[in-house]
Amino acid sequence: MASKINIEKHSKYFFIACFIGIILLSVFVIKPYIMAIVGGILLSYIFYPLYSKLKKVVRSENLASLLTACIVVILVTVPLLFAANALINESLNFFHGAKNIDFSKVGELFPESVVRNIEFDDELRNMLNKFSLAVAKQTSDFLVTFPKKVLQFFVMLFIMFYMFKEGKSWVEKIKRHIPLRESHRKNLASKFNGVVYASLYGIVITAIVQGSLGALGLWMFNVPSPVLWGVVMIILAMLPVVGAFLVWFPAAVYKLVIGEVFNGIGLLLYGLFVISTIDNVIRPKIVGSRGKIHPIVVLLGVLGGLEFFGILGMILGPLVLAILLVFLSLYLSDRKR
Repeated sequence: MASKINIEKHSKYFFIACFIGIILLSVFVIKPYIMAIVGGILLSYIFYPLYSKLKKVVRSENLASLLTACIVVILVTVPLLFAANALINESLNFFHGAKNIDFSKVGELFPESVVRNIEFDDELRNMLNKFSLAVAKQTSDFLVTFPKKVLQFFVMLFIMFYMFKEGKSWVEKIKRHIPLRESHRKNLASKFNGVVYASLYGIVITAIVQGSLGALGLWMFNVPSPVLWGVVMIILAMLPVVGAFLVWFPAAVYKLVIGEVFNGIGLLLYGLFVISTIDNVIRPKIVGSRGKIHPIVVLLGVLGGLEFFGILGMILGPLVLAILLVFLSLYLSDRKR
């Protein structure tokens, strides 16, 4: 009997060791494609309503999945390629034009006691040179890793195709095996839906609208490289407190300093009444009461997410922190019981 028990124990430990080992090995196998997998799952979740509508029309899961995946690819890649092309052209125009700008006039914006030992012209030119070198390095790195990115893109497309087809049944199986109360599972699913909705539509789309309107304003009031600064405003608009203000306000002040009064005042008014207010108009309508994300969570989530996950971190960062807060609230509610 004792030997039988020992055999059972050894079998149990052997199974656990093998299970942990195969998990670690699997992580190393899929590690280069983790972001492609996460991206495919996230995009399939976002565009699942479109798949459901297409499936009713074509009455074929395979065809509906393929069509939806192709539509997602078009919706994502075409704007990115257009923006990348415009950004490269605007960057070249900006750096070429920046050589002829007299940056010394910027020092007139500050008290003499502050700028006495600062050469604004040299400092700003050094900053531009460093920025141009950083852009060149990023472009070079992208070209080197381009084949790998194509492969990751294919993996993401493959994941989307099967997630549209079978994702719903997979999610139901996972939900049934989560060791939580039914009320906790519903709370977790509701928070997940709300955070994704708020992150994608409330943060990303609002920032894109704000940055696009900002680029339009810069173009109207004759600010160089409006597309380049529009992209910068999109990034800044995703961060609470900071916002697109850091781009359009200095541009308006500089226009006033160099004597372009009409452009300076026009950009200042446009920034105050269009760029800065559109956020308060769009975000509440898009998000409503579904997100309920505290600004601190958004700020830390976006910044940390961008560093850890890359571009998908704008959504994944706040999502991870928000789910952490859900688990903390579930734990505290159980402690009270």
